[in-house]
Amino acid sequence: MADDDILTVAEVAAQFRVTPQTVRSWIESGKLKGGRVGKAYRILRGDVYAMLETAASERRTGEPEVWAERDSSLGPPGGASELWAGGGSGPVLTPPR
Repeated sequence: MADDDILTVAEVAAQFRVTPQTVRSWIESGKLKGGRVGKAYRILRGDVYAMLETAASERRTGEPEVWAERDSSLGPPGGASELWAGGGSGPVLTPPR
């Protein structure tokens, strides 16, 4: 199969076993490249491969782009383990007995 094969949203959805709306969301968010032909999207097979490569790259680094910046509202940097150990800035939690 050539990288320049043109796929429909339904074809991509079937390959990934997701709904067509999920594929459209990937396109609208920029995760997957796709172009409009009339009211429908069309996707190049090479762009699907590129999305997969990006996802694989994020898995290898262990930190996807979306998690690159930590939200301070999520608690201390060490997470729940620091809270249990009393190392966080918040109240000390003790495990239930």
